[in-house]
Amino acid sequence: MSMSLAEIDRALRELRLSGISATLETRVLQAQASQQPFLETFSMILQDELDRRQSRLLERRFQQSGLDERKTLTDFDWSFNPKVPRQACFELHTLKFVADSDNALLIGKPGTGKSHVAKAIAYNATLQGMKVRYVESDTVFAGYAVETRADQDRLLKALVEPELLVLDDLFLAKRIPDAARTIAYRRLAVSFGNLSRVCRINGR
Repeated sequence: MSMSLAEIDRALRELRLSGISATLETRVLQAQASQQPFLETFSMILQDELDRRQSRLLERRFQQSGLDERKTLTDFDWSFNPKVPRQACFELHTLKFVADSDNALLIGKPGTGKSHVAKAIAYNATLQGMKVRYVESDTVFAGYAVETRADQDRLLKALVEPELLVLDDLFLAKRIPDAARTIAYRRLAVSFGNLSRVCRINGR
């Protein structure tokens, strides 16, 4: 017994195939109008589902990353500061340093575009399917220094699980007592292992 489109739609929703559900009626009309072979139509319907799932995965990775905006190197104003090493920035953007378990330091005076570059690298990593975490160093380390051991462990886990960790304004956490900051840095450094990091540091 065949099912109506409404029944098929309900079944697809029960199976959590929202990508197919969203485009099924359009694909059916398209197939009827152009007399597409069944396999061609079926492959397009499956691709709709795959595209929907990939889009949701990328959005979820972005939301979990801590990034507040989707920066790209295409948006960067290279003419604003010609001294910014464009070739080095694009090399970091390839994420080869992550594959090699290396670290990157972006050092310069305030307002030279370090945050933009760091966020562009992090955003590209989310698009490549990587787990990314972007944090403001002063906020994270200030909290880490005064939290209980259990809370410290939870925070530490959140920082070491991603494949790429971006620490913005590292070493500028002025609200943390020097001793507490030193302890926090040392403990985190021991725990990072092969985690890749991008650290944005302001020069004077």
